[in-house]
Amino acid sequence: MLYPKSNHMSRYKFHAIFVLWMLTLLLVSKANSQCVTFGEPEDLAVRTMGFFPDEPEWKTVNYVVHIYYTDSISHSNLPLYIVNDAAAHLNEEFEEAMYEFDLLAIEYHDFDEYEDSYALLNTNCIPYNGFAFNSMNDYLEDIVWDRETVMNVHVFPALCQGILGFAWTAYTPQTTLDGVWVKTSVFGRLGDHLLDNRDENKTLIHEVGHFLSLHHVFRNVDNCGQNLGDCEETGDFVCDTPPTKLNWSCENPICPPALYSYTPDNHMDYYVDSCRQHFTEGQIERMHSMIEITRPGMTTGDPYCAGDISGDLVVGTNDLMLMLSHWGDFNWIEGDLNGDGFFTVSDLQIVLANWGQICFGSELDPFYREEQVRRKSERRF
Repeated sequence: MLYPKSNHMSRYKFHAIFVLWMLTLLLVSKANSQCVTFGEPEDLAVRTMGFFPDEPEWKTVNYVVHIYYTDSISHSNLPLYIVNDAAAHLNEEFEEAMYEFDLLAIEYHDFDEYEDSYALLNTNCIPYNGFAFNSMNDYLEDIVWDRETVMNVHVFPALCQGILGFAWTAYTPQTTLDGVWVKTSVFGRLGDHLLDNRDENKTLIHEVGHFLSLHHVFRNVDNCGQNLGDCEETGDFVCDTPPTKLNWSCENPICPPALYSYTPDNHMDYYVDSCRQHFTEGQIERMHSMIEITRPGMTTGDPYCAGDISGDLVVGTNDLMLMLSHWGDFNWIEGDLNGDGFFTVSDLQIVLANWGQICFGSELDPFYREEQVRRKSERRF
């Protein structure tokens, strides 16, 4: 996290502000929300689309599964065979997207040992309740693996209201909850713990889609046939997902499929599990292009920061000056940010679009973060 452990006042000020924000989200949310997403500024999504013309290549994401169990909720202590089968299914569903997920570890946490466990399981809940959010934030500090490089999947038995899962669509250093959350009763494909119609592990697929920067296909759609303008700047920022309203049923969707010539089977809608079948080509393109910006340390290879030509971990004046000094040199390799083989005004647009961005690796307290990475590395072996 960005604040040092010793800076208690800064930490509590942040918590107070974050609680107000979370309570605001609660007031505007629907009681039947199936999942919640946090973390990505809308302008970030608009800025990056279209800047990466190359075909996607296979990417690997390392992750760890955390199973939280309690004596007060039956079937919360999921056996290994259920987790391993869910992990295999995750790779099956993302094969079309050219993503593979490497399961580094499965960790079990007896939640009854936590001092605030009763309140979090019976009185308060995550992610909306302020007390619960702060309490879990503290609890996870010594549990989560390095969130910059590892996807933490939390399988938790009690979430707010009707939520089945939630996730952040971009790396969020301010909270240890950043990751993928799935309610125990909808995790996996095997076992007696599963809810009817939510028994094919599709909630995990849906939330990992959010983690890779996908939004709901019904985002900001109020009416069937609504014209939202530029498809790269509105809705879910993907052009081949029609702006349909939220659907709970694939057999009788709210918006007629003929209206958009679409099939109601996308992973990022609210259909029952049996209807969620695939990602569109546009969603796959978005997952590959956005991860370089929103989670640059997550995939294999060196972290990437769009627009940081100078290597000072900030997109700004130094990068612009380098571009101006090479203006007219179409073969300047360092300035070819979009990978089309030439340094042109399109590359300048990337710098301007990401102006002021603080890049991966410029943390304020590197010693504390390195200590976190070291501890987690030791635990893997």
